[in-house]
Amino acid sequence: MALPALSMLAGCHPDVVFWVHPRVAGLLPVFFPDAGIRTGSRFPGNANDRLLLMTGSFRSALQGFLSRIPVRTGYGTDMRRLLLTESLEPPAGREHHHSEDYIRLASAIGCRARPAVVKPCVEPLGAPHAAFFPGARYGSAKRWGGFGELASLVAVSTGLPVVLYGSEGEEEELRVTARGREACSVEAGLELPVLVSRLLKSVLTVGNDSGGVHLSALLGVPTVTVFGSTSPLWTAPSGMFTAEVTSSRECSPCFRRDCPKGRAACLSDITPRMVLDESLGLLRKSGAAVSSHV
Repeated sequence: MALPALSMLAGCHPDVVFWVHPRVAGLLPVFFPDAGIRTGSRFPGNANDRLLLMTGSFRSALQGFLSRIPVRTGYGTDMRRLLLTESLEPPAGREHHHSEDYIRLASAIGCRARPAVVKPCVEPLGAPHAAFFPGARYGSAKRWGGFGELASLVAVSTGLPVVLYGSEGEEEELRVTARGREACSVEAGLELPVLVSRLLKSVLTVGNDSGGVHLSALLGVPTVTVFGSTSPLWTAPSGMFTAEVTSSRECSPCFRRDCPKGRAACLSDITPRMVLDESLGLLRKSGAAVSSHV
């Protein structure tokens, strides 16, 4: 969701350096091959440097302060105003799209133009398939349990093989989901450039509200997202062909990581058939070339 704002920064400051968490460092060169990329807890800057904090944590502001970067701009959240030289009022509520919060930060330092996110500088890899993202780092209230049955339905309805993607730590759970299902395989722990290359061959993506669906939608893949405790108003993937499946429960969205009632009832209301119907409708709308069953 921050990539549009990062595109603004790269367009406004050709010498921009992205200081990022190692977990996502591999993604930035895919979209910004000429930008500098730094990781680590300190940034060896100089007297002319300026830090724009896209994160809202106390720790990131402290790291910027200890790096002695002279100008530090960010949202005044998490008791960190004293660590910033320019503190912006935090955005209120979740009735707007979260990407606008990042765009507002880029605008605060004079980057007004909104260029389109650049195309990835990697080549498509593999065969056409349906990509599933059954995981979500946030918590169980985001993780829908119907991906196994949905994989069988999608394979029969579209003729597409299904690939379950996730982190290395999710591999065992993904293999349990795929077990005994024809045309269903697992790709876990891929490096981010490889994941982008694989998604460029995806005909359809389905996932929980997580990074995988945002990346897929950004790449132009028809993408369906299942929402439980979170809200599509705030974090729906942005792209030409996207759709969401949500619960009708009054308690959703609650934004909890885990449902206090145990199993998230909002996700239990969503059936594989509901997600299949949304997926097939989106494929028809996009004009994707798949089986005549669609």
